[in-house]
Amino acid sequence: MERANTDSTKGEMYLASTYPLIEEDFLVIPVNIGLLALLATVRAGEQGYHVDLNQVGRGKFILGDDNTTFGRWNALVAYTPRGEVIDIFPGHGGEIIPGKLHYHIERLRENIATGQRLPVQMDLDISMACASHCTFCFSANYRSTRKSQLMMERVLLLDILRTWAASGVKVVRFDGGGDPLTHPHLLEAIRLANDLGIQTAVLTSGDLLNEGQHETFVSCRTYVRVSLNAGSDATRLLLHQPVHKKYSLSRVLGQIRRLADLRQAVYGHEAKRQMLLGATSMMHPQNYADAFSITQNAKEAGFDHLSFRVILGEEHAVHFTDEMLSALEESFECIRQELVDDDFTVFFPTRSLTDTGYVPSRLFQECLACTHRVLVEVGHRSDTAAIVPCGRYRGDGFRWSPENAHTLKVLGHIRQSTPVQEVWMTPHMTDLIQSFPRACHDCIDRSANLFFGRIHDILSRHKDAQFLKFAAMSQKGRG
Repeated sequence: MERANTDSTKGEMYLASTYPLIEEDFLVIPVNIGLLALLATVRAGEQGYHVDLNQVGRGKFILGDDNTTFGRWNALVAYTPRGEVIDIFPGHGGEIIPGKLHYHIERLRENIATGQRLPVQMDLDISMACASHCTFCFSANYRSTRKSQLMMERVLLLDILRTWAASGVKVVRFDGGGDPLTHPHLLEAIRLANDLGIQTAVLTSGDLLNEGQHETFVSCRTYVRVSLNAGSDATRLLLHQPVHKKYSLSRVLGQIRRLADLRQAVYGHEAKRQMLLGATSMMHPQNYADAFSITQNAKEAGFDHLSFRVILGEEHAVHFTDEMLSALEESFECIRQELVDDDFTVFFPTRSLTDTGYVPSRLFQECLACTHRVLVEVGHRSDTAAIVPCGRYRGDGFRWSPENAHTLKVLGHIRQSTPVQEVWMTPHMTDLIQSFPRACHDCIDRSANLFFGRIHDILSRHKDAQFLKFAAMSQKGRG
């Protein structure tokens, strides 16, 4: 059923879904009428068809694939197969991009049915080397603990991809730690992951981007996300302190322009649906005045979205004067008015720029993120990988030794040909994850835990529940 082309501002009804849910003789169709959202349940009977309407609330259903709807929805509507609304709760595509919402929902549904906690996503920190030395780098301390064996061995890296793909991992983000572009076998790993049906992402400072990588990124539809952090070469050099001055902002933006051009040449009007290009910028007293130019540069280079981020952690706590905050808010408003459009999304911080973290046990009692999105990093040797709970504990596996093991949060170690069941949910791992979030004094996965926890709770009570993306008028989108 196709969506009708009608003007919703005039109150005309249009169908919001091309993917209605059929359950026995029921057909559930999301409907938008202006700013009112309804679920229409069509039942077949002896005398014809009967339609029941359930009001969802002010807002509208957002239909389409996850890439093209990224940034357009801020909540999920949970409903029964017969169209009865169960719940509406905050959500954001940033918890699932790259990837697809249904990957996460179906893995949670399977885990509940089987009593397991198998992951659907893996963050894979394959290198502890980096061409930048950012002033706010969260990993600088643990990276400095050794100078050798900084990269995961090729055989181990490829073996992990094969083994965990077989266990149901659908998304792999090459992250760090260090910068994944420093690893000589990154492109080979991306191609293997693609062959295994895994969606890939590369999160990078951008220093080492080059044309030789572009064809692999585009052919494998790899989400590339770059940390910009500056609106000029001078500011970037000040904040990033790269090992070579040639790793300038101008060079990074030039590489993204060429990558975006290749994406467009290959996929045409399907470019965004096939592959996203994203940027982030940490907010710092030395770059707050660059906010508008950061955004303008990102848009002109061909990025699809930009997220302004808060620097977390007491170690890197920053201070903004009232004048800085006022100027920044003015810049954000100019960005909203002049740069944001249907093709370019900007996410703004919704918490204080000086926030040093959350106390997670006040917000949720179980950490789902640590098993739903497993994090694997270079271990204490390059032929060993370590499973750590989340980015908050990055480096614990890298620094691990028999002597300090009791002080670090390492869930398990992976070596070549290690079966998943040998390291996953062992008694040691189970004991550790049961200590979360009480053992954590802050949390960088707060929104993910709240989001996945709500889905898990609903599926535990309604095993056949379905979910629709929704732009709720009463919810604010989160960056």
